[in-house]
Amino acid sequence: MKKLIFLGIVFLFLACPPTAKNSARIYIQRGEYEAAKQQILSGIKTAPSDYEYYVLLAKVEIGMANWLAASEAFAQSIAVDSAKTISWLFADKQNISVYWQAFYNAAVSQMVEMKYSEALANLEYCEILDPGNVSQYILEGGIHSELGEIDEASAAYTKALFIDPDNPEAHFLIGKAKFDRSLYDESIADFKQAEKHFTVRYERISGTIFQNLPAVDKEIANEIMRLWGEENEEELDMLIKVNLGFDGGLNTQRRPIEQFYKTTEGLARTHYYTGMAYYNLKKDSLALQSLLKSVELEEDDVDALFFAGEIYVKMRKYDEATWFFNKITELNPDDAYAWFYLGVNYMQKKEYQKAADIYENKVLALEPRNVDAMTNLAYVYREMGNTKKALEWLTKAEKLLKEQ
Repeated sequence: MKKLIFLGIVFLFLACPPTAKNSARIYIQRGEYEAAKQQILSGIKTAPSDYEYYVLLAKVEIGMANWLAASEAFAQSIAVDSAKTISWLFADKQNISVYWQAFYNAAVSQMVEMKYSEALANLEYCEILDPGNVSQYILEGGIHSELGEIDEASAAYTKALFIDPDNPEAHFLIGKAKFDRSLYDESIADFKQAEKHFTVRYERISGTIFQNLPAVDKEIANEIMRLWGEENEEELDMLIKVNLGFDGGLNTQRRPIEQFYKTTEGLARTHYYTGMAYYNLKKDSLALQSLLKSVELEEDDVDALFFAGEIYVKMRKYDEATWFFNKITELNPDDAYAWFYLGVNYMQKKEYQKAADIYENKVLALEPRNVDAMTNLAYVYREMGNTKKALEWLTKAEKLLKEQ
């Protein structure tokens, strides 16, 4: 009789999961992730071929927001037993979205670190867990674009549009892929679709942000863009309370403000690339229209400011051009090209002393071997009647040209 009882106890012991695994589960339920991790690592030492330790480790890393570590733990589990790992993921239905987010966040981090193959591997897991999520295909397309794999990028964006035909990011990125291949005419159609859907989103979110005001206030909108971009939460909190009329400030409006920033940025970028497509097609009037829309939404976008200013120069609208290049030099005092164009404007307006000051004290201070600035200085001083200075700068320019 004693022997039977002893065997029964042994059977019960063998049927129970290992102590380390049980302890880890208990710690995970309590949110004590470090303690759970220690138990799991101890279990891995004794049972390195047990896939379940690795999925539990991934769960712990997710709990600590260690996305890369979580994805690495899942990869180890899949290496041990891919079928059981995938089954385990799907069995935990209430956390599928959490696991998807872990793989996605890891892919984002890896893309930033230019670990493209690892990022794509994590996105494959995302697609297994949630094949209908558009975000993963847009990120996948972005990675392929970085790798110069244009066809693969287009295929990923097309998947996104198949799932969500109104997705502005997908339309934009398809247009961008065509733009990068100099297919400017074709890209415009995609940018126009992106603009259409971004505008719908912009009107919806701006209606929420500015609900306490009669309409969208452009100055406040640009200030929101600046403060969020600078991560200046203190001033942004005050702006939300005082200017937008939300007593809770940033604490209650963080998500809408973030959506407003991203949507405004997306719409501004779309207008910019539409403008640049027209610019490359030498349709300056249409290019200018789009660039001005971009600047209206994001007034600190140096690229949009620069090309809008350049087009105004080509149109001989020097006062308008001056405003744009002045704005750039305020944002970036070391932008020699902006200073150069500012000098061109004053030269064309026959404000020769201002032009000379800019060429000598700004452009050449930043680029001492700028032959174009020296040549223009020679012209400016000649027009001012200072032939000595004109000859001096012309001689310097000719000497540099011979050295090149």
